[in-house]
Amino acid sequence: MTKVTKTVKKPWGCEYLLYQNDHVAIWHLMIDAYKQTSLHSHPNKKTGLVVLDGAAKVSFLGGEMKLFYGEKVMIRQGVFHQTRSMTPHPLHLFEIETPVDKEDIVRLEDEYGRAGSKKMGEPGGHVFSIDLDVESTIGQCKISFCSLSLDLEFKNFMITEGSITHTNYVVAGPGDIISRENLHKLMSKFHIQDEIKGIAIC
Repeated sequence: MTKVTKTVKKPWGCEYLLYQNDHVAIWHLMIDAYKQTSLHSHPNKKTGLVVLDGAAKVSFLGGEMKLFYGEKVMIRQGVFHQTRSMTPHPLHLFEIETPVDKEDIVRLEDEYGRAGSKKMGEPGGHVFSIDLDVESTIGQCKISFCSLSLDLEFKNFMITEGSITHTNYVVAGPGDIISRENLHKLMSKFHIQDEIKGIAIC
């Protein structure tokens, strides 16, 4: 089942807040065909992107990478990046950020005249949004909010609560997107601190 949600209108498309707690915010971005975000950084937060439908080109100051459905990238604080839709239909992404601070942005370049601005967009129209209480599908990706178990079928897992630790160091925690293979390695070697919850994507 889906629900109707109000979006934030952007010059490249729109987005809406899918989930938020004290540690993370997850946004569903819909980037129109061949449009792109500004070249920007987040000085104080890390960001993860997962492609749900379409194909993305993520550019950095020193290079670029292409992502297809189910693939992800983690971007550390301060790294300038730009996301472009590479297909003739909208690109669907999940963006996870931690800590939660939508105004933590520095725009270096922007084809829509927003360079240097922190403007976040205007209230937009309505879309049928994902209901995290049931398994949903966008494009070729299945999405479900659940507790982490390696019995689950998933390609990547977005952590919203709980962590994997080693002594006093958090190896993986809220805001991280980790592949099934890497989660298996971490869980076999390190301690799980509290129940790990998040979004499984396969």
